[in-house]
Amino acid sequence: MGQSCDDFERSLRSFPVENYWIFYRPIDGGVEIVRVVSGYRDLEVIFSSEDIP
Repeated sequence: MGQSCDDFERSLRSFPVENYWIFYRPIDGGVEIVRVVSGYRDLEVIFSSEDIP
């Protein structure tokens, strides 16, 4: 489910919910929510300026 966001980080996926994007990565037994971001934000700036563990 969701779309691949390999441009931001390998194995990162996302899907929209109303005016937000939920970013997650699959893990054993489920998913790990990485962040929830307003759809009005510049995603390239957010992901280029911060390291995601």
